[in-house]
Amino acid sequence: MIVITDSNIIISALIKPSGAIAKIFKSKSQIQFFAPDFLLEELNNHLDIIEANSPLAAKKNGIKIEIDFLKSKIKFVPIDKIPKKYILEAFEIVKDIDVDDTFFVALNCYKHWKIWTCDAALLKGLKSKGLDICVSTSDVRKSLYLK
Repeated sequence: MIVITDSNIIISALIKPSGAIAKIFKSKSQIQFFAPDFLLEELNNHLDIIEANSPLAAKKNGIKIEIDFLKSKIKFVPIDKIPKKYILEAFEIVKDIDVDDTFFVALNCYKHWKIWTCDAALLKGLKSKGLDICVSTSDVRKSLYLK
């Protein structure tokens, strides 16, 4: 299984390092995680929220170590490698949902991999447009047990 990892997935894994999402990253699964490199910018933009809510903040360099681990599990696609037509198409799709999701949807348009997200507004907005391009944590977890 290949999934595009949304920013909220990484933020959740950092806030709950023993939670279901973090466990998926720590499993020895065959899941391949991809993300536009924009995810790194999003992570920096939300670092204060992570630091305020993560038990990792109590450990010296705890958040940095966990971020480095998560980054090692994800293959980042530079946004300048996503053809412009897919970025424009994605912008049209998400402009009334959340423009910060443009590059994740653009990567989906380009590669046709599902987006792993917990973003209820994105899920609802995409479904209202007839798009079934996301997977839930439950879906991803189920794939861990497939043979």
